[in-house]
Amino acid sequence: MAKKSSESTRERILRAAERIYAASGFHGMSLRDVTLLAGVNLAAVNYHFGSKDKLILAMADRRIAPINTERMERVKELRTKHGDNAIPLADLVSALVDPMFKGLRHSRNNRAIMVRLVAQMMIDDQKRFSQIHRVFYKDVLDCYHSELQRTLPHLTAHQVYARFFCAFSMVLGLRLMHESMDWFLKIRSEDRQFDLLEQELHSFLLGALAAGARAN
Repeated sequence: MAKKSSESTRERILRAAERIYAASGFHGMSLRDVTLLAGVNLAAVNYHFGSKDKLILAMADRRIAPINTERMERVKELRTKHGDNAIPLADLVSALVDPMFKGLRHSRNNRAIMVRLVAQMMIDDQKRFSQIHRVFYKDVLDCYHSELQRTLPHLTAHQVYARFFCAFSMVLGLRLMHESMDWFLKIRSEDRQFDLLEQELHSFLLGALAAGARAN
C-alpha cells in the first residue's frame, strides 16, 4: 500500500505541475502553487523530484519519451524488415509523425495541456530546451538522419540534415501553434480533422524530403 500511495502522490504532483507550467512557464510556476494544487507539502515534491528543474525533466519524460521511444522502435522494426535495403521514405515519415498523433489522440481529455506543455518547453529557456533536446531528441534525430541518408542517396549529407531539420522542426512546431490547432479541430468532427491533419502533414513532409531526389 505504501508504494501505491507514493505513486499516487508523484502522479498528483506531475499533473499539477503540468497544468501550471503549461499556463505560466518555468518562471511562472512556483513549487508552492504546485503543492497547493496537488494537495501535498513541499517535502513531497523534494522527495520525489529534488528540484524544480528535475520536475520539468520528469514532465518531459512523461510526455515526450513515450513518443520518441515508439519512433525508435518503429525504425528498428523497419530496419529489421528491410535488411540491407533502404527503408521507404513513406515508412520513415509515418514512423516520425504517427506516434505524435497517437499521443494526442490518447490524451483527448487533457490534449490542450499536453500541447501547451511541450510548447513551453521549447520556448521557455534556451539552456533548458538544450538539455531536453539532448536527453529526449538527439538519439531520434541521429537515427532518422542516418536512415534518410540511405533512403535518399542522391542528396548530400548536408541536404539530408537540412531537410530533416526543417521537417522535424515543423512536427515540433505544431505544438507551438496550439491555439490554431484548437481552431482547426473545431471546424468539423475532431476525429476527421485529426485524420486530415495527419494525412496532410505526412504528404507535405514526404514531398519536402524527396524533392529533387528519387525516393524509394
